[in-house]
Amino acid sequence: MDRKLFRTYLVEMIGTFALVYVAAGIVCVNHMTTPQGQEPGKVPLTAHQPGVVGMALAQGLILAIMLAATVPISGGYLNPAITIMLWVFNKLDSVKMSWYIGAQFVGAVVAALCLRYTFDTTVLQSARMGTPHLNSIVYPGPLTRPLLLAGTGIELILTFFLVFAIFSVGAGNGRGRLAAWSAGAGLAVGVLVGFPLTGAALNPARWFGPALWEMAAVEQSTGPGAMADVFVYIAGPILGALVGGLVCFKIFPQGKEESAPHTAVAEPTQIKAKK
Repeated sequence: MDRKLFRTYLVEMIGTFALVYVAAGIVCVNHMTTPQGQEPGKVPLTAHQPGVVGMALAQGLILAIMLAATVPISGGYLNPAITIMLWVFNKLDSVKMSWYIGAQFVGAVVAALCLRYTFDTTVLQSARMGTPHLNSIVYPGPLTRPLLLAGTGIELILTFFLVFAIFSVGAGNGRGRLAAWSAGAGLAVGVLVGFPLTGAALNPARWFGPALWEMAAVEQSTGPGAMADVFVYIAGPILGALVGGLVCFKIFPQGKEESAPHTAVAEPTQIKAKK
């Protein structure tokens, strides 16, 4: 493999690692700092408990920082749903798309593995490895098709607005870093709204890495399995990204100077037709 391409994929893996480690880790911290006998989100914040606001802030900031850091090197994809969307709209060729997605999932799995050795098993079981899942209080009972569709719709809508926040800013005239911070703000808002409902993944890799280790390393005593709501976190973000791409690239396309393959994003010379 070309050394430059290897560097690009490695950067994507590191960026996704940071996103998943912080996003799942802050969920575990929130559970760890919840007073004994109380449910997370139902008590006043303690001295160290981040709460939903803290979790949204942490996830939004890490996304903004990682995009700002990775955009000049790899284009700053960091999300398989967005990578697939760019491929569908001929902003990324098939080979690069496959390698990007592979790097993103590897980064997510390694991040969750590190979390496995960061927290005590009791915390990991309570927080389910920080994996996004449908909230059993909001969606009680078995995971029927209507409940899965409701969760998928939430992930779709939130991912759409995340993609819109990224691409509507544009990358022309040095606005790439602005797009990174716009994405961070969009994710923070999405977590504030969606965390009590679906956990607000908005990224298949964000769900997959912790879910894989939840299934393999965290004993499930009650409730649905780690993969019971897989459809929500694969279909929802991908469909939301596709709708966002349709709006940004086809319905309200930007001018030639403003357009970019991604957030801030890769250089125009990197764009190739889909093979």
